[in-house]
Amino acid sequence: MIKAIKFSSYLEALAQEIRRSRSGEKSRLKLLASGARRLEAVGFRELLVEDVCRDADLAKGTFYIYFESKEMFLRALLSQYVEFERNTYPPFSPARSAYRGVHDWVSWYEGTFAANAGILRCMIEMGATDAAAEACWHRRNQSIVERALEVLLRRLEKAPAARETELLRAAIRAGGSMMDQSLFERYRIQVGTGMKEVSNAGLMIDLHALLLYRVLYGSDPSSAEVGRVRPLVALRWRAS
Repeated sequence: MIKAIKFSSYLEALAQEIRRSRSGEKSRLKLLASGARRLEAVGFRELLVEDVCRDADLAKGTFYIYFESKEMFLRALLSQYVEFERNTYPPFSPARSAYRGVHDWVSWYEGTFAANAGILRCMIEMGATDAAAEACWHRRNQSIVERALEVLLRRLEKAPAARETELLRAAIRAGGSMMDQSLFERYRIQVGTGMKEVSNAGLMIDLHALLLYRVLYGSDPSSAEVGRVRPLVALRWRAS
């Protein structure tokens, strides 16, 4: 399974790379890291500037040097998160089988979602009333779909026609929506109480990888590759 990275840890690492203790960018990154960390525990409406500054060990006045308001702070945080996902997308390896490539993608997507559910919850819930947050959500999804499509096209024997490319893009979106619905329920990004957390996240990754592979390739992968969901591949159905 691909190791997931917390966005807050990523921002802290960027801040640590800046050697000057009084660097403005260093302070800004520390505030963003604090905000990402706080969103793991509270909703965006409950997020307080005072708590963000206390967690970052910075004065409240420092916050307003870089951000006009909490809303502008959250918009900057969400926008930077989209870039974070782009920078951590798993690389394409032609040595991996088609199924292992799909599995790598699902493992990265679901692991990253689980590690950063707080900020994704903020993006979705804030996006219901804030156009900038909504745009971040759509930009994030579009970026992921296009990267997945780029990798998929490399596996084709010849370049597809425009209509075929659009169908592949739609298939990736459909498969992604399937995973999103499962993730939304698990991490309470919805109206309601959410589902009980699954005890084996790896099993869900294997299941979603199999289903997404079926969507994209129209067949089953080798049973030797699918691990815990091998019984599904082994099923044989009657014709009638």
